Amino acid sequence: MKKVLVVLLFMMILPCNTLSAIQKKEQRLKATTAALVVQALQLGERAQELFSIKDELLRIVQEREGKITLQEDFIVDAVTELKYVATVAYFEGNLLGAVLALKEKFKLQFINDRIIELQNSLESTTASLRPIQVAYSGIENTAALQQLDRSMKIVQSLIETYRNSIEILLRMREKQAKEIEKVQP
Repeated sequence: MKKVLVVLLFMMILPCNTLSAIQKKEQRLKATTAALVVQALQLGERAQELFSIKDELLRIVQEREGKITLQEDFIVDAVTELKYVATVAYFEGNLLGAVLALKEKFKLQFINDRIIELQNSLESTTASLRPIQVAYSGIENTAALQQLDRSMKIVQSLIETYRNSIEILLRMREKQAKEIEKVQP
């Protein structure tokens, strides 16, 4: 169900005429374009998973009656990081998908901007992994430990997705620069 929602969201971002223009220009999507779509969808899917984990961890804290302990503080710290990482991943996924919708004359600059932003997201997501690991080491609640373990795996795969997306965009930038050189010798 989440994948269907992500695909629908992605389709709402891209106007129909853009998709048909891509199909007319090239009868089938090139490997880099298809890979970019996959990366955008994966970012959205992982963001949704992290939002879900964040909600589950908050529920665990809210069930606690009485005084908040250090463990709950750790959970809240992890929730804060997860919310940040998930929000960044969600928006990066949307913006990554938008690369396909741009007109050729704007594409190179947008690709350059996306590369810089993805590198920043990669660094901040990597930095956010540390507080989640600290929270994991300070918690005894089994349900919270399972959710944090799951979140660390998702964040690590998110880091890999950012790296892959940057590589794809670097290839697209090279191709785009060559096309511009053909037009402007």
